[in-house]
Amino acid sequence: MRIVVWGTGRTGLDTAREMIRQGHEVRLVDEKVPRQSGELPVSLLKEDDMKWADLVIPSPGIPRFHSMLGCAKKVLSEIEVAARLLTGTLIAVTGSNGKTTTTTLIHRILTRAGLDAGIGGNISPPLISLVERNPQYIVAEISSFQLEWIEHFRPRIGICLNITPDHLDRYRDMDEYVFYKKIMFRNQQEDDIAVLNAADPYLRTVEGRARRVGFSFNPPSSGDGAFLEGSRVCFQGSIAGQGPMLPEGRDLGNGLKEDMLVSALVARLLGVDSSISQEVFADFEGIHHRFEHVATIDGVSFVDDSKATNVGALETALSGMRGPVILILGGKDKGGDFSHIARRFSDRIRMVIAIGEAAGRIVQEVSDIVDAEYASDMEQAVKTAFERAASGDTVLLSPGCASFDMFQSYAHRGEVFRQCVHSIR
Repeated sequence: MRIVVWGTGRTGLDTAREMIRQGHEVRLVDEKVPRQSGELPVSLLKEDDMKWADLVIPSPGIPRFHSMLGCAKKVLSEIEVAARLLTGTLIAVTGSNGKTTTTTLIHRILTRAGLDAGIGGNISPPLISLVERNPQYIVAEISSFQLEWIEHFRPRIGICLNITPDHLDRYRDMDEYVFYKKIMFRNQQEDDIAVLNAADPYLRTVEGRARRVGFSFNPPSSGDGAFLEGSRVCFQGSIAGQGPMLPEGRDLGNGLKEDMLVSALVARLLGVDSSISQEVFADFEGIHHRFEHVATIDGVSFVDDSKATNVGALETALSGMRGPVILILGGKDKGGDFSHIARRFSDRIRMVIAIGEAAGRIVQEVSDIVDAEYASDMEQAVKTAFERAASGDTVLLSPGCASFDMFQSYAHRGEVFRQCVHSIR
């Protein structure tokens, strides 16, 4: 088969290598040819490439309506191609927030249980890189971008953690975003499982024939599911029983509690003893840039939640906070509603400091509700936050926006925040 792989990031390079290993004739193309492309030759994208190929595999960042894709005979996402080649049990985690942490926890539980489990997808490495190893269990973090070009992608266990407004700079409206978040459940059959947030209104109706299993902090109204009773995970329905305890004595935040709840539920569905989940939770120190404590200086705590790239993640972070918060917001605008955040948490937001492309809109939306001002960069934002903070306050970087206006990635943004915090000492 003649295949064009479009994109020279990690996903594109790994896809090209695997397609060559599978015996296909491959062209690796991009709109800008990198100076160094390793051992794989890269050519500048041309319309002739699209017409030559039997199949085009675009990297997830390529917009769905790019004119070049209209010339292709067939387009499939990398996860679709990978899933057709993998023979193990596929566990796919999607949702607006919490995907990386939940995927990581499930993978750690399975490996601690002695099972042959691989991890990939939107979290490094790409799913296609697991094909050669072909583990017994594949735990995949899946984004809406990756789901745009699926055809038969069918997880044995499909999980949707939540759906909140995100990527509205890419999708026409919220309905289109929700459509792609839920699309993988359409392919599931009766012997598959759909693990869904029972408290999320967007997930009350999901297509597909899979067995539904719910989760929420409170007991789901009926059927199989998981909920929290204090710090204890409990199961109901055909999987009824007590699950693991969540770690006590430290502030997990609602986001991490939910991720642990879902991970424990998936482990239960796979027959893994709850004691193993409890061990993993006790050892888990979190994921970098996800509600991560950086330092406490003169009684002021600094928390890096740079991974909060939409208002849903920001809302989750604030819902788990105690005490006054100085909030650093902003970045590349994704169309989120910051006035809702300011109104809901006005009792705990001492002030908002806005940076980046979205700063003007943010200050305009929230300044009638809470104190708000601009900062030219992260250094000024951190300095201003520390000057305005009192002992017992928290300075929270939870931007609610993408990072690409000022930074290479959310991780780079978080690292710059940490450097600015440590420079205060």
